[in-house]
Parts: sequence; C-alpha cells; structure tokens
Amino acid sequence: MFTFCVVLSLWLLAGPNILIWRHWGRLHVPLPISAKYGRPAACLLSFVVVLFPWYRVAVISHEYDARVDELRASHPFVSMEERLPIPRTSAGDNLGQVADTEYYLQGDRELFDYSKDFAELHTSHVRTFSMIPGVGQIRMRHHINKAATLSEPIPQPGVRRDDFDLSGDALPDANVRDLFGFHAGSVGNFVNIKGFGYLKSRREVAGFAPHAFQYLPEPKPQYTLERLELVGLVRNPEPAVYVSEFLPRMVELETMATRPADGFEAAALKKLAAGEDLVANAVGSKVRLLGAVRNMTACVECHGGRRGDLLGAFSYRLAEKR
Repeated sequence: MFTFCVVLSLWLLAGPNILIWRHWGRLHVPLPISAKYGRPAACLLSFVVVLFPWYRVAVISHEYDARVDELRASHPFVSMEERLPIPRTSAGDNLGQVADTEYYLQGDRELFDYSKDFAELHTSHVRTFSMIPGVGQIRMRHHINKAATLSEPIPQPGVRRDDFDLSGDALPDANVRDLFGFHAGSVGNFVNIKGFGYLKSRREVAGFAPHAFQYLPEPKPQYTLERLELVGLVRNPEPAVYVSEFLPRMVELETMATRPADGFEAAALKKLAAGEDLVANAVGSKVRLLGAVRNMTACVECHGGRRGDLLGAFSYRLAEKR
C-alpha cells in the first residue's frame, strides 16, 4: 500500500509539472517572487500540494498494515483438531434441554441466528466508518485495535474437603428446575461467546480466547457456592475432574492436576450421558450438582460432533444459607 501511494503520487505530479514548465508563459500566477524563479516555485508548490495528502495516506496506511501484520502474528491460525477431539458421547435425539440451555445463555433464541447480529454489526461499522475523517483505508485503523483477551483467574470460593464424595438424596424436581438457570448461566459465563475468534474451519481458527469464567457464579439466594470444578470427558479415556484453587480455565488444563470422579459424579455422569442435563443431591445443608456442558449450535464448528454431544460437566458444591 505504501509503495502504491508513492507511485501514484509521482504519476499525479508528472502531468501538472510538465504543463507548468512548458506553458509557464501563458499562465498568470501571482507569486510573491521574481519571474526568474516563478516556474520552479510553481512546480515545487504543485509538488507539495499533490504529494503531501498522498504522503499522509501512505503513512497512515503503512501504520494500518503494520497493525494488521502484528495482529496476524499474535493471533495466527491454529488447528482445533488435536486440541479438541470429537466428542464420544451423544444425547441422541433428546435435545429439549440443550435448547433450554441455549435459551438461558442467550436470553433470546434468535441470537443463535448470527445473520441478524452480523447485519447489525455491519450497519454499526458502516455508520462509524462514515463519520471518521479521512478517505478509504485510513478510516479502518479505528476498527482493528480490539482483540480477545483472557480474563484473570478467579479463586475458588471455598476449599476442597474430604467429604466431597457424599451423595445424599435427590432434590425435588422443583428445586432442580430452579437450579438449572444457575447452571446454564455458569455455562454461558465459562463459554464466553464474546471471546470467540475468527473461524474458517476446525483447522483454521484465529483470535480465540480459551474458555474461562469471567466472574464468580451466584446461585439462588438460599444457597452459596463453595466449590466448582470441571469434569473432562473428551481429552481423557476416563472422566477426570480438574483440581485447582481457581475456577476452571481451559488454558491451564495441560498442567492442572486431576482426580477420578467420585461416587456422586460417576453416578450422575451416567444420567447425563442418557440425556439429563442436571443432577442434584442433598446431604443436610449441602447440595451436590453435576451439570452437563453440551455441544450447542455455537460450539459445533470448533468442537465437531453433533449438537447435544456431551463435552464435559461442572461439579458444584453448594451450601444452604442459614
């Protein structure tokens, strides 16, 4: 772009300066200098008038190209095929609760129809572009400064305890339905759709912020969250619960310690594989939850598999407020 602007400027200079030099005697240009230097002064003035605006365009375009190259270098295309094996388990045709989760995540089912969002995004950028001073590509420099960033680690609200395996009795269905919104919100918090990058295919993904909790989930008013752990099902031959003093972050899974699923989690995972989305048991004032993290419409392109496939689960420990 920089070379193009320089060549174009020289080409535009050639015509006016040739005309000025050859036909100076016919021109009546009031310059505050002697006639001896009038012709070269007029050519110099033409040079400045033509070259300076194009020089500014060239410099700003060069800055834009450098910024684009920087972003491409810092957010190269990566393949998800090795990082995200195809899910092995599927919810079959029982997709009602997957749709419910999508509804809770978005607040509006139409948000999964990205055509409307892209149309609004395009309209907004066109409006902003038209109001920015300048011409052509130099206006776009205002639109390339944002990139997905990884949130700071969020500490676990409580410590891990030895009685984490207590299974207890199943909660009434009404209580489970009340807690489903809390779990669906936690999934949306972790997935963080705003951190999705540019996707051409599973082999070419750029600018993606690994899934991580953006804030501490808050359950229903009668409960407090004591522990939240991620149960991995795709990367490991057997279910593995990632143990950390922070809420789950995908970027740390490679080095994070794991433990086998406890009695409650193992039994609840079988129910999730059969199509349930949330299993809840109570032990006195403590509540155990295991909630499915399923392949949704927005996830299939990266994760592969089918909508409804079981990708993992969240294991919660709640306590009733006294």
